[in-house]
Amino acid sequence: MGWLSFGSKNDSSQSSIVNGSAVPSTGQILQRSHQKLTSSESDIETTLNQLKAKSTSPDIKVESVNGKIKSSSDINHTIADFINQYPVNNMFEIDGEKDRNESIICTSNDQGGKTCLKLKINSIELFRCMQKLEYFCSLPNDINATYFECRKIQ
Repeated sequence: MGWLSFGSKNDSSQSSIVNGSAVPSTGQILQRSHQKLTSSESDIETTLNQLKAKSTSPDIKVESVNGKIKSSSDINHTIADFINQYPVNNMFEIDGEKDRNESIICTSNDQGGKTCLKLKINSIELFRCMQKLEYFCSLPNDINATYFECRKIQ
């Protein structure tokens, strides 16, 4: 992958030679990559695969609460009920689909696997809910991770 600068002049008659072909200068930076930039996996599937690879037990139990939530207070209660099932020091992973009302919250269970709750809310809304419940969410140390880790502020 490489970044190519085509200058800052607005003269459309100028062009640069890239890989043997003329490319008009637009005053912007173009990104070129030899790798596929899009994935067929959803963001949630990617997160579940990352958590599965990181876990000592590949068992991930996902519960979906699609039709049970009618209002924002139902969302907050559903998330709080899920969180309160686990010890205060448990870390929670959250992620969601970009620009869609689909998100997921996961945590470690007693058997060494993961338990997840799939919600029909935007990931930003889930992030806000976690903050209201006094959790601090940040990106993990793993540079390949696509989810947030949330820990209780104590």
